[in-house]
Amino acid sequence: MVVDGVDVCVPEGTTVLDAAMRAGTEVPHYCYHPGLSSPAQCRLCLVEIEGAPKLMPSCTTTVAEGQVVHTASDSAKKMRQGVLEFYLINHPLDCPICDQSGECDLQDFVFAEGRQHGRSTIAKRVIGRDDFGGDVLFYGDRCVMCTRCVRFMEEKEEKPILTVVERGNRAVIDTFFERGLEEANWAGNVVDICPVGALVSKDFLHKARAWDLEHTPSVCPNCSMGCNIEIHSRDNLVQRFKPRSNPEVNGYWLCDYGRGRYE
Repeated sequence: MVVDGVDVCVPEGTTVLDAAMRAGTEVPHYCYHPGLSSPAQCRLCLVEIEGAPKLMPSCTTTVAEGQVVHTASDSAKKMRQGVLEFYLINHPLDCPICDQSGECDLQDFVFAEGRQHGRSTIAKRVIGRDDFGGDVLFYGDRCVMCTRCVRFMEEKEEKPILTVVERGNRAVIDTFFERGLEEANWAGNVVDICPVGALVSKDFLHKARAWDLEHTPSVCPNCSMGCNIEIHSRDNLVQRFKPRSNPEVNGYWLCDYGRGRYE
């Protein structure tokens, strides 16, 4: 197959998104995560495939021999710009105080391909902050409804504590009644996989800016599992542990026990 003029040879069953990454092309995406199922609902990873009647979601479309893909065609870029504009209709402009600032996908995508000025004149929806239990806070105004957190709790933690309630522009992530993430053992991962600042860690809240942190690859010392981690530190003080991908050991995840004992 060919991606943006680059010949790529990948195994059968590989998605167009993965093939593009191997070709050195980053296709913007939200709902896709390599460790989770792909619902193709964010509509940000749409690409042009020659012969297809419309733009196709690259996260669920598999490669085919002789396929020609254009990730930066005029139609694909126009679609991404439109999708990003919709995401910003209700998104608060609080980047200076958001914990995700500096490592936020929405910041990067809008800076790269978004409109310079929004056209919406309606008042932004206000949801506020919710305590999900454990170490997790939820800022609903920032959520882009990628549902990574919901799918993680269902597929990996196997405790469906999070869900989507309401529909359309009223949709919001919530817990079931009095249940919270304090009964989960891997809840910290929903903060890691959130592409914006909707889910944040209470422990790390307003503690340091992402660009001030030094990243050191290491191994979690809190049990014999040997999970691969990154130590984030500032001024020689450890600020947090983050999982480092290793398919043979911990995949993309880190348990709350190891994550919380960085001091």
